[in-house]
Amino acid sequence: MKPTEFLDIPTITRKALREIPKSWNWLLKPEIQQFTNREIIQLNTLAILVGVLTGYAGIGFRYMIGAMQNLILYGQWDYHLISPMDHIRGYWMFLILPASLVVSTLLTKYFAPEARGHGIPEVIQSVWGRGGKIRKRIVALKALASSITIASGGSVGREGPIVQIGSAIGSSLGQLLHLKPAILKTLVGCGAAGAIASTFNTPIAGVIFAIEIIVLELKTKSFVPLVISSVFATVIARLYIGNEPAFFVPEHSLKSPNELIFYLFLGVLSGIVGVIVIKTLYGIEDFFDNLEIPFLFKPIIAGVIVAAIGMKFPHVLSVGYEAVSSVLQQKSELSLMLALVFLKMISMSVTLAGGGSGGVFSPSLYIGAMLGGSYGYVVHYFFPEMTSNYGAYALVGMAALFSATARATFTAIVILFEMTLDYSIILPLMFVCVTADQVAWFFSKDSIYSLKLRRSGIKFATDISVNVMSMTVIKDIMTTELHKAIGTMTIIETANKLLQHNHSIYPVVNEEGILTGLLTHEKLVQLSKKHPKALVSEVQQEAKAVVHMNDSAIDALAKIEKSRDPRILVVDSVKGKLVGVVSPIDFVRLNIE
Repeated sequence: MKPTEFLDIPTITRKALREIPKSWNWLLKPEIQQFTNREIIQLNTLAILVGVLTGYAGIGFRYMIGAMQNLILYGQWDYHLISPMDHIRGYWMFLILPASLVVSTLLTKYFAPEARGHGIPEVIQSVWGRGGKIRKRIVALKALASSITIASGGSVGREGPIVQIGSAIGSSLGQLLHLKPAILKTLVGCGAAGAIASTFNTPIAGVIFAIEIIVLELKTKSFVPLVISSVFATVIARLYIGNEPAFFVPEHSLKSPNELIFYLFLGVLSGIVGVIVIKTLYGIEDFFDNLEIPFLFKPIIAGVIVAAIGMKFPHVLSVGYEAVSSVLQQKSELSLMLALVFLKMISMSVTLAGGGSGGVFSPSLYIGAMLGGSYGYVVHYFFPEMTSNYGAYALVGMAALFSATARATFTAIVILFEMTLDYSIILPLMFVCVTADQVAWFFSKDSIYSLKLRRSGIKFATDISVNVMSMTVIKDIMTTELHKAIGTMTIIETANKLLQHNHSIYPVVNEEGILTGLLTHEKLVQLSKKHPKALVSEVQQEAKAVVHMNDSAIDALAKIEKSRDPRILVVDSVKGKLVGVVSPIDFVRLNIE
């Protein structure tokens, strides 16, 4: 470690930065704070490659699900997707679904735990907790586990998995080329953008999704590669699945300004149900986690539950877009739509809690369609002259429910527009989405993604303008190569050992490595002359700025402000052992990256 690592600077301000020795002046040059021209060209070129690879991955994942469906259900090899409504239902479902969830559980438990569940929180965690690093094996394992889950009838979506797969492709390319974290994170975003774009045939929504959920920034250096990746992924997807919208819907329009009152209540209802979806998902997950039974019994129980629901309501099996299309085209019944709101919520939660691998993106759209359709059916029945048919409310409900669960309102609005190419519904669509978002935020500050991260001890904010320091964990920026004093050593022994490093402070630990205090450079010099035989533990000073390794960088800055001591020592959360040190220069590097 260099001497300047422990500069004693009062605050992280421009005035303080001027006090940094000239050996660190390169950090303040404007060109270092941006990508170089060479890096920009490199990044944009890689964005093309990520987009192409993600496009093919998306198509390959679709074919993989189809192949698994035919293999599992009919024992034949064919990659064409089968509608859950066309499944030959019988008691064999009570064997197929549990067995498939067991296989998925084993794959994720022993080979890639991060491939379990819906995938997007793990991508966010890689960007904000691991510098954009995702293990290469995720590409294959997530595709395999998710295709098995979905093909057997697991009530999850394919969008979350392909986002994780696309992001892993971007990360893997960056790691192979040993690119710096800032570029690596952007490549992860490129994979996510390409995944959404190719899956839904929505290139604009793909870019917005990556900005709003993954990278949380709107800067030219990241925006341009996201667009490039989204474009190329969409081109590849259209070569194989055409340029048709994801859903065909009748043309809808706002009958009169008065109809906004009915849409307002749909927004409120969607916000409330969105929070219920989040609470149900993690509540059922906790229930399964707390079951004191062998872990393989859990996917078996989950499979039996989903199979039992699917026997009576096959509409909840797999992705379920056929049921959504039926509602959008106004070919469904009120009782069925209302039942599917809750049955899809339960079957999705049970599938994931039991070890299945799949996304929550499309289930959110599904639940929103059923909720909006049910609500629209009722209001149109009582107010036929003032309201549109229930298909319009189902369409708007899809976006509203996703907005309430993911807190990605901009994405919700754009993706529904691109999926249907119906601009006439844009006014109620925008109004209901923002209403649902605000209502959901009132009841719960966490989204369906951020709650999973927070439960894992990871802090995450759902705001594009979020301060990077609030998203960065101290353990990711701290220095672990420490020169420390031991309390049982004498001052002269400590001085001979440490003064040669010329740091401004030296942490003091006991024989077990637990932090007990610190000595400043000046204090150690003085004591070595006046009291050379004294023990360090007798003369050590109090360490005022101490944080845990899982605290955020913003927490560390708050500790500095409170203690007026910029020297931050990092300890573990269990025994208080010293594990690292954070200096002002670490905060400078963080903001530059």
